[in-house]
Amino acid sequence: MTESEIDVLLWRPKDADDAAMRAGVLAEVERLQAALPGHVCAFTPGCPAGSMPSLAHAEAGGPGLSRPDALLHIRPFDAAAEQALAGLGDRLARSVERAEVFACIRHSVLPGYDTIRLFFGFQRLEHQTREACHDYWLNVHADFGRRLIPPYSYHQLHVQAEATARAAAATGLPASVLDGVAEVYFPDIPAFIAQLSRPDVASEALEDERNFIDHARSLFWIYDMRAEQEPA
Repeated sequence: MTESEIDVLLWRPKDADDAAMRAGVLAEVERLQAALPGHVCAFTPGCPAGSMPSLAHAEAGGPGLSRPDALLHIRPFDAAAEQALAGLGDRLARSVERAEVFACIRHSVLPGYDTIRLFFGFQRLEHQTREACHDYWLNVHADFGRRLIPPYSYHQLHVQAEATARAAAATGLPASVLDGVAEVYFPDIPAFIAQLSRPDVASEALEDERNFIDHARSLFWIYDMRAEQEPA
């Protein structure tokens, strides 16, 4: 059976700077790496101010939603990870304003990793089941990725309810409401901006997303992996 993995979404305290939050998150990464070598990553914001509004998916994220300031990634989410993650919420309390967790199964549609990670965390349309959403995403919409995304890599993270409940219990953090996360990796920010500004991505792929994604309840951002270790 495919192993699950988890993402912890982290928001910076309003009265703290990025450096203070980063120090706290990386201290936790160092602790976890000792218990889970090669399976823990921290991702920090990598998008210059003002570049997002011109992109195809910039409207993703409705009122009351805010983009995480950092991500903590654990792969695989197994018994050793559950043990190492005990008390995570308490340990991060001084470094973050809030945190959420989800567990997922990874489908590597176009395998590979790189420097800049696009994170498109979405919620499904309200009339759909999660199973129907995942099925359409993987078996229909993924063809847009295969055609439009090369030479870059593309992964689908399908959120799993039972494993997310276990992750929430292990970490002491609330479960995320996201149904899935699309990951695309780029070598740098100009490549990311150029790709998302393409007319076929900005219109054709986005239009098909409306068959299963509620953009008003979704999050879109990128994270810089240069200072951290990528997934094993």
